[in-house]
Amino acid sequence: MKRYFLIMLICFLLSPITAWSESIVISVENREFYPFFFLEKKDMPRGILLDMVKDGLTPLGIEAKFKPLPLKRGLKMVERGSVDAIIAPRVKNDNFLLPDDAFKNDLSAQRILQIDSVVVTYKSDYEFLGDIKTLPTPIRITLGDPIESLFQQQGLSIDDGASGSHNIKKLMRDKKGCVITTSLKAMTWLDDPNFKDNIDVSTEPVVSRSYFLIFSKKTGLAQDKVKLVWNEIAKNRDDYIYPIKLFTAY
Repeated sequence: MKRYFLIMLICFLLSPITAWSESIVISVENREFYPFFFLEKKDMPRGILLDMVKDGLTPLGIEAKFKPLPLKRGLKMVERGSVDAIIAPRVKNDNFLLPDDAFKNDLSAQRILQIDSVVVTYKSDYEFLGDIKTLPTPIRITLGDPIESLFQQQGLSIDDGASGSHNIKKLMRDKKGCVITTSLKAMTWLDDPNFKDNIDVSTEPVVSRSYFLIFSKKTGLAQDKVKLVWNEIAKNRDDYIYPIKLFTAY
């Protein structure tokens, strides 16, 4: 009996256990932006951006706890310090911590990822050359995408769909208008036999957004650790193999 308990104790001590030195709460948008972020189930966010953040935090012993929220509410909570950070495009705010080059360079060295949104149309002679006023309407976007304000300012017709899958099906049904989606999602549609022969995808993006892990100045995480997190994320992103493994998982 003593020998049995000794063996169990040794097994326990040798078991790989992640020892978190601290944890932080990170807001992420509660809408579909597959594969970058989406809700697999209610209150269960997943996605490439989340994986990249987790992989940047883990070597530092920091546990990520993700909280799905609408973007505006998430930003407000970061501002108040109710959450430690948010995954979002760069935003100027005196209460936010961003990398030093976030607004100096088009491509910050410490961004998480650069994500392009492109135009998908039904087969035609139309080609998007950068002028959003020429976009075929209705312009279909996913519900909650902040890109909507760009079109509203120009008085363009918007159709908010629950997901990209809903939007592409509407485009195939109506054979008019367009879908705004990520370049990665558009490429999957070009490989899908249900869509590939009937759609065109623009090479010119409508917008290209840098996504960051934006910290609150009221976070409990020390600022030197914040910079280490950004560096870890950037190191992984710039590794040749890491992004391939990450993207193929989706």
